[in-house]
Amino acid sequence: MLSKKSEINEIASRIIAVSALYPSNREFLDKCGITNHSLITDLKKKRIKNPGADILAKIVRGSGCSGSWLLTGLGGMFDTEADYVEEEGVSYVMIKGAISLIEEFEKRIEEADDAELTNELEVKLGKLLVRILERRGDKIN
Repeated sequence: MLSKKSEINEIASRIIAVSALYPSNREFLDKCGITNHSLITDLKKKRIKNPGADILAKIVRGSGCSGSWLLTGLGGMFDTEADYVEEEGVSYVMIKGAISLIEEFEKRIEEADDAELTNELEVKLGKLLVRILERRGDKIN
């Protein structure tokens, strides 16, 4: 087990987890509007132990992750009620979140003994996919 001194700060660990959803640290930091392009490396190497409120706010706004989760670790990485993207394209993070949700549905469907429960999950997933395609169509037109 690691000693307290060698462990990475919990908030830093969550920032690193969010950044891992992006193709590169640079893309994550650019998306968040953070100009310190060594932030993730600095967090991993413990050169920065407690990122400031301005950095945390930029990460929440740029990545769409839950501010409560980022600060406390409670709840999910992404608010399930945050169903919006304020840009032209769909964010890579939103895609990864959707993939995680689909995987969770798939797991529950495989484990479910109740056909009614399985049907309900399939209907919800179908509705979600229709909404995504409709929004995509609105942005294309």
